[in-house]
Amino acid sequence: MKNFKRALAIMLALVMVLSLAACGKKTTTDSDKSSGDDAAGSETLKFEVVSKGFQSTYWQAVYKGFQEEVEKIQSDKNVKIEYNFVGPDSETDIAQQVQQFESAVNANPDALGLAALDVDALNDSIGKVNGKTPIIGFDSGVPNAPEGAVLANASTDNYAAGEVAAENLYEKIKSRIGDKQVRIGEVNQDATSESITNRGLGFIDKMIELLTADNYTVCVTGNEKYVGDAADSTADEASANVIIEVRVPAQTTTELCATEAGVILNKEDTIAIFGSNQVAAEGVVTANDSLSVCGSEDSNIIAVGFDSGSVLKAAVSSGVMYGAVTQAPVTIGAVLADLMYSSAKGEEVEDTDTGCQFYTAENIESEEIAQNLYD
Repeated sequence: MKNFKRALAIMLALVMVLSLAACGKKTTTDSDKSSGDDAAGSETLKFEVVSKGFQSTYWQAVYKGFQEEVEKIQSDKNVKIEYNFVGPDSETDIAQQVQQFESAVNANPDALGLAALDVDALNDSIGKVNGKTPIIGFDSGVPNAPEGAVLANASTDNYAAGEVAAENLYEKIKSRIGDKQVRIGEVNQDATSESITNRGLGFIDKMIELLTADNYTVCVTGNEKYVGDAADSTADEASANVIIEVRVPAQTTTELCATEAGVILNKEDTIAIFGSNQVAAEGVVTANDSLSVCGSEDSNIIAVGFDSGSVLKAAVSSGVMYGAVTQAPVTIGAVLADLMYSSAKGEEVEDTDTGCQFYTAENIESEEIAQNLYD
């Protein structure tokens, strides 16, 4: 009997200890969860994003916009978003981007963001997704992807943006075009990515349209891709009033773009030059550092660029570069995050044009322009 009482006392003591321990433990419920990075959230979504790289401040700005919008979505929607944002070491490293995209697909995310360097190289991998994961394109998007694979794009209309550069440059140089043959140069960092080629072609086609409307003849020379895809020239090189010369470096670097720009800037008949993205435009600025031929006067070569960054902003502010077209990279990143969230939730999404603007020394500090510039 004594042993039974002793056993019963031990059992009662154990029950009391376990009850106290249970009272000290807080059970997590949906209402207790935070939407911050360290909280579980009422729901967890996984995003994979494959960009074109991080070698320019443009992509860093896109990434910033994406991060900030993800934080906002988490707070507003009481959801946790885990994400992986990658890109190749160079915008010419197509094979590396293909590998990164395949890794992203294998991670089975709820949504996948893609800015394709070469759509043809990615089409097989995109086809394997087979609608199981919603794909959202950004920047240049994913043109000519398998039908139905890409649900929407957050991007600038690059062809229209190239036209904006041509229109603003033409207004500046048209008084210098006459009986004497003149040359307009264009430097593109590559001839493969949709954003660069469409932008370059938009510039060329609009320039041809403006020139022919004023009864000038035009000849496009240089890189075969741009010459072949551009609007028909109206004259041969020997008889044209205006030559549009397009040059593309062997690799995507500022130094090699500077070499190509230098060839154009050194020609006596050159009156203008366009660098179609940050790397190409910085190449123009670098080439001019030793030549000192660019400026905003009629005696100078008129240079225009594309994108932003500290080098281009300084060149525009000083008048070395007449102006440049800026996209809205932070907005692109933010819209990407919104579209990925909506598609992950099964909501209908559609292409969103994130726009562009032309800035000069006169308006670079205006609120409307400044919000779209980045370093």
